[in-house]
Amino acid sequence: MTHTTTLSDGTVLIDGSSVLDPDSIRDLQSDLAEWRQRGHVTVHFAGSPGGGDAAEFLDALGRRTVRLNIGTLVAVGPDARIMHLAAEHEGSWDGESLPVLDAESAYDEFNRLRGDGVVVLVTGSHDGALSALANRLREDA
Repeated sequence: MTHTTTLSDGTVLIDGSSVLDPDSIRDLQSDLAEWRQRGHVTVHFAGSPGGGDAAEFLDALGRRTVRLNIGTLVAVGPDARIMHLAAEHEGSWDGESLPVLDAESAYDEFNRLRGDGVVVLVTGSHDGALSALANRLREDA
């Protein structure tokens, strides 16, 4: 289930933090790419959904982020670093993908990246940290 909220500064927040299913995460990422095609700045905050094939999924998702031309990928948590590395290997990105240690660091990055015309997608992590992040971001609505 997702919720879309426009924050006070014009940032659009797509909260998919409860989404852990790989197919649904890919669908949300495709939706984010459509925002990019309409001229918005796009940012994807993503954690690891966990599971036995999480590493393979995260690698594919990082590479897909580059192919979809999503503006910035923020890989949240040590497990999600795989996504960041895959994005770096896939494209000629320089700084568009960054790993952060935890939801607190992700919040700091959000505050750096936010603004009118920015669309932020938050997808889930098995530890629930990104749900707490999305709730904190939504408080600004």
